[in-house]
Amino acid sequence: MALGPHAFAQNHAGPHAPNGMQELHLPPNGMAQAPPSRPNAHGAAMAPAAHGAADAVAQPPRAGVQFGPVGRWWDNKTVAKTVGLRQDQTRRMDSIFNENKSAILSSYQTFLKEQSRLISLSKSPQADKASTFAAIDAVNQARSNLQKATAQMYLQLRQQMDAAQIEKLEKLE
Repeated sequence: MALGPHAFAQNHAGPHAPNGMQELHLPPNGMAQAPPSRPNAHGAAMAPAAHGAADAVAQPPRAGVQFGPVGRWWDNKTVAKTVGLRQDQTRRMDSIFNENKSAILSSYQTFLKEQSRLISLSKSPQADKASTFAAIDAVNQARSNLQKATAQMYLQLRQQMDAAQIEKLEKLE
């Protein structure tokens, strides 16, 4: 199990999410990048991040805390069947997702803002050590908050499953 600096928030809208937003992507270094336009391993459409989008999913690499496959894996019929999820479990997982989505997106937006400030500062001829280090600290704190918000949701999702289902899920990762 690993958790990187990744937002995980997507709704049932899939490729028709508001503002054309289907995915947020943070690579292992935490520097946001626009993902390629292609489907991910779980069939979710991938598109560059848009400002203020309410529906997004992270496409985390396998570094960091990851409690299950990428994306809304409980919506994937093959994964749900393999794991043995019941309909009541997937409904609760949807609810957990919806309860956590705004906090994850807010954390992600804060991370992007702090990262942008650091990038701007690093290009400034007036950049000094104190302000640069303070900006680095702000980026790292925002990344940490994002990791915690994401991990909280993943842990809540796993609490909806029994030990045998968790074991099956881990084999899919």
